[in-house]
Amino acid sequence: MSFLRSLYYWTIGLGYIGPVLLITLIRTYFESPDAYDPWLRKKLQTLFKLLNSEPVLEFAEELPTDRPLIFMANHSSLIDIPLLKAVIPSYFKGILAHDQLDYFLYGSVVKRMGNIPIQRNNIRASLKSFKTARDQLDNGVHITVLPEGNRSLDGKLLPFKKLPFQFAKESGASIVPIAISGVFAMKNKASLNLKSGSLIVRFGPVISSEAMSQLEIDDIMDMTRERILSRLESFEAGTN
Repeated sequence: MSFLRSLYYWTIGLGYIGPVLLITLIRTYFESPDAYDPWLRKKLQTLFKLLNSEPVLEFAEELPTDRPLIFMANHSSLIDIPLLKAVIPSYFKGILAHDQLDYFLYGSVVKRMGNIPIQRNNIRASLKSFKTARDQLDNGVHITVLPEGNRSLDGKLLPFKKLPFQFAKESGASIVPIAISGVFAMKNKASLNLKSGSLIVRFGPVISSEAMSQLEIDDIMDMTRERILSRLESFEAGTN
């Protein structure tokens, strides 16, 4: 029964998102990404409704609109990326693993949208990617980065990489911590099963650029981690 249910959700999900990606790809040749971003966000919200997994959103505070933001979230499923696009209420570009550009159709779309690929095992290439992200922030475009660097294999929070926090401190942007719960149970890296489930996305208190200027990079990393960890459901937080 679980196999049939998974097959049903894969059929519904791929049947819906395939045309959305194709239309998005076509629009990239005629419009700027910020022009079709609200449309894409709504389409992805519909995707999660079709999968019986409409996310519940919680905001610790109103997001500032007068400064560039770096959204940082935990990462335990490929679902994280479309989910973040569905729930973050403003236009952003994401820093994502370079190998995602090889995915059929999806890779072409994220590249055409101007997302920033990163080669995680090449420090020089990684620094170049963060330089590109800094340029985007200077142009008023928000950035999303997943500081674990890899998907968790057990759903629990991995250690954070230091480079994203060095980038954040030097950028003059503020960090918005985001805790995502439920995606590991819905689709994890070790399984092809796709399930419906309860998704909870909690936006933590913003770590302002002014506060970061007074902190060491390790302190910023620890503060971001605590604000994500404390807002995860017990399984993702590793407390049971």
